[in-house]
Amino acid sequence: ADTVSAQANTVPGRDLALATTSTISRYRRTGTFPNGVQAIGALTTCCNPGIGDIPFQAAMNANHGFIHYIIARESNGRFEQISNYAWVKHTFGSNNNPGACGTCLTPNVTTSFVVQGCNDTYLASQAVDHFNLGPPSEVNPWTGVWNPICSYFDTGNPAVAPAQQCDGIRSVTQTQANALNTAINLAMRVYDDDLNVPGATFWYQSGYLVAGEHESLRGNNHGSRQFTPTFGSTQWTLTDGPSVLLGTVLQRWTGASIDSNTNGTDDGRYFVGVKVTGPTNGLYHYEYAVHNRDNARGAGTFRIPICQYAQVLNLGFHDVDRNAVTDWTAAKVGSEIVFQTTASNPNPLKWNSIYNFRFDSDAAPLAGNVLLDQYAVGPGALTVSVPSTTPSGVFNQNLGAGCGAGAVPSLFATGTPPRATIGNATLALTSRNNPANAPCGFLLSTVQGSTLVGPGCTAWTGDVSSLLGPLVAQADASGVASIPLAVPNDPSLEGVTLDFQALNITVGGAFLNSFNLSNGLRVRAGNLITTCP
Repeated sequence: ADTVSAQANTVPGRDLALATTSTISRYRRTGTFPNGVQAIGALTTCCNPGIGDIPFQAAMNANHGFIHYIIARESNGRFEQISNYAWVKHTFGSNNNPGACGTCLTPNVTTSFVVQGCNDTYLASQAVDHFNLGPPSEVNPWTGVWNPICSYFDTGNPAVAPAQQCDGIRSVTQTQANALNTAINLAMRVYDDDLNVPGATFWYQSGYLVAGEHESLRGNNHGSRQFTPTFGSTQWTLTDGPSVLLGTVLQRWTGASIDSNTNGTDDGRYFVGVKVTGPTNGLYHYEYAVHNRDNARGAGTFRIPICQYAQVLNLGFHDVDRNAVTDWTAAKVGSEIVFQTTASNPNPLKWNSIYNFRFDSDAAPLAGNVLLDQYAVGPGALTVSVPSTTPSGVFNQNLGAGCGAGAVPSLFATGTPPRATIGNATLALTSRNNPANAPCGFLLSTVQGSTLVGPGCTAWTGDVSSLLGPLVAQADASGVASIPLAVPNDPSLEGVTLDFQALNITVGGAFLNSFNLSNGLRVRAGNLITTCP
């Protein structure tokens, strides 16, 4: 593909829109349920509401459009692409039907252009026909440029003689395509186990890409539709849901916030969806989904700012292949959570695909910016910054681990909200992992610091003599104990910090052979706390 540029090939007024997508269908299949896999295609209709005709000339002519697809699933609060990194459909002509784009200037005349005001339809079966399927890596999604010389169509499948592989003459013949059409091969594929998920909701996205269309006019190029998969005795039946929604399929994610950005005028757009749930036992769960619509360089790193002292647990990643070797690494590095592809098994987030990133943290969600580092070398910034939600609110700071004989008790804040805002009558401290019905104490320290009180056992205070309390509560049958910690409506409390630790009576405990100690918890009081501790 041509080098990324600031849309130097823009054609004024060019605007290709997705009019509809429908009739999602399954085709060739291998394997036995529930371990099989099938090819899937969908009908698409585009229209030309812009100015001038849009080339849809057949390969090997480079001047035509590309149709691309994604199958996605929402389940248990998570939104993932379940189709592979599918090959794209090269368009080869237009029927120019009247439609909703305006007055069709040349109705019902088949040409190599989508005429201004006209519609054109590609059937679902054409989406899996190998005669016009090509690798997405050959298409520059930012400029819409495809070079036929030495392309897949030029090379052939199986490949022709070397002297013919870069001569600009099409080598993928109908005979070769028919042979490939007998199996799934290069068509978009979805596995049984990704469809066989009770309670899940399924969506498909279809889209068009054409050279010369300005970025500001691409919002109507793709859209999504719900579908319902039902397995019969030997095959899936896929049933369309209601109307098409234009834009990224991430908009279908229930309760998620969606934001986006481009690499200035030098490369295409990323959409970032985020959904935060909790807190549960003091931890928020963060789910991110990143859709690369048309960024040619792709992303090799996803960085999420986080408070340096925040906890991060249960890091997870999902991509569009089934090869664990290509999974991105994940770690908390200073004040960032960093997901990154590896140099040994590179797997950048390429255009027309969605990757997922997840973790738990005690940091509350606040408005911020996430960062996508571009993978390939090229003009433009090295990083794309996208407005989003980040784990940047540490209102209750975990000071360090507890200790115990057996289960180590935990300590966290609860309430609405679970932080010491001024005038919060609902705030409480809760300890878990205590012996059933055991007496539990809650200590308050007036001196910050830590004191080693036994091997591997720390009192989270700078001076044990400064500990106040304990306030005593009885654990319930599940080992949970709570005390109220209502915050009065007193402005003088703004900025006050209080350090707490819980303990329970346990025979053979880690402290004095009688007690287990929880983690330390610093409660930061106030309504104006917007920064990390």
